[in-house]
Amino acid sequence: MHRGGQPNNLNAQRRGAFLRELTKEITQNPEQLRKAVRKLLEHAANGEPWAINTVADRLDGKPISGMATINLDTSTDANLEHYNQALDDLLETLEKKLG
Repeated sequence: MHRGGQPNNLNAQRRGAFLRELTKEITQNPEQLRKAVRKLLEHAANGEPWAINTVADRLDGKPISGMATINLDTSTDANLEHYNQALDDLLETLEKKLG
């Protein structure tokens, strides 16, 4: 079986190699993943839009192209509370699973 894309697709091959190395590193050193997730959640909790969007994409899936995305400048308190609660729930779940 060919891994990382079609034989002539160099971009897919590189992506496949990157994913294999990332998976190997995470498997051998799961604390690195925990640290990365915690750092992402810290940034999201501090109101960094890129981090909030990344977490939202992981929780809810990425929005369909062309759909409205969250604008933190015009968001309602209820929307922000929803994302804060989702972050809290995610962190709690991760802590339970990862020990």
